[in-house]
Amino acid sequence: MKRKRTGSSRFYFYFILSIMVIFFACFGIRSLVTKMSFFNISEIKVYGNYNLETEFLSNMSKDFLGKNIYLVSKEDVLKKYENIIRIEDVKVSRIFPNKLKIKIIEKIGVYFIKTSEGKFFPIDDKRTILDNDNFYLKEMVPIIETNIPASKITFGSEIENEFVERVFELCTIIETEDPDFINNISEFYCAEDNIFMVEANTGYRIVFGEGNIKGKLNKFSFLEQNRTFNKGTIIDLRFQDQLVIRSEAK
Repeated sequence: MKRKRTGSSRFYFYFILSIMVIFFACFGIRSLVTKMSFFNISEIKVYGNYNLETEFLSNMSKDFLGKNIYLVSKEDVLKKYENIIRIEDVKVSRIFPNKLKIKIIEKIGVYFIKTSEGKFFPIDDKRTILDNDNFYLKEMVPIIETNIPASKITFGSEIENEFVERVFELCTIIETEDPDFINNISEFYCAEDNIFMVEANTGYRIVFGEGNIKGKLNKFSFLEQNRTFNKGTIIDLRFQDQLVIRSEAK
């Protein structure tokens, strides 16, 4: 006796046939689209950059002009910018029918590292060492004085230094209490095994020591509002029940 074809087997046959038809239809449409000059890129917009010049970034992507928009991938764009240390990532958008948008996500310097020789290198929030060929006006950030020799600095690598980590940790605590405080600091340096901060406008020193940062910030804010300090003055808030204001030793 011949085995009868069941309804379920016919369903699977037509389902698989439909998938194959859709696949080949999509493949055919894509092949057609990628060969049509209508979809060739005629305009590229580069945006999102903070320090890097738009013209410089746009010139690097000019090779995509005239290419089919659906043949340009994110990987293709990334290759154009992969050697620029300042670029964290790019996002690529296609605007129908022939425009390409490239969003640049930059690494932004949050501090300058000062080496033992007095050279400066910007680092971002991930401690990545950025190039210092240009000093950008938007990147006027505090300096962290270190004993790191310039020979140990490698662009694109992450810096590992105990004092740098201590500064990051302190600033994270301060910023949760007073986001504007760090904007008034020009430099951090180590003295007496503590983090000393240099006020940006006058040049007096501030030292908080360990613990109760919120209370010390409030005490400093009260002092600042009620008196002025000269350059070289040290405002020492390390002690719980004692405030010390002294001149820096020469």
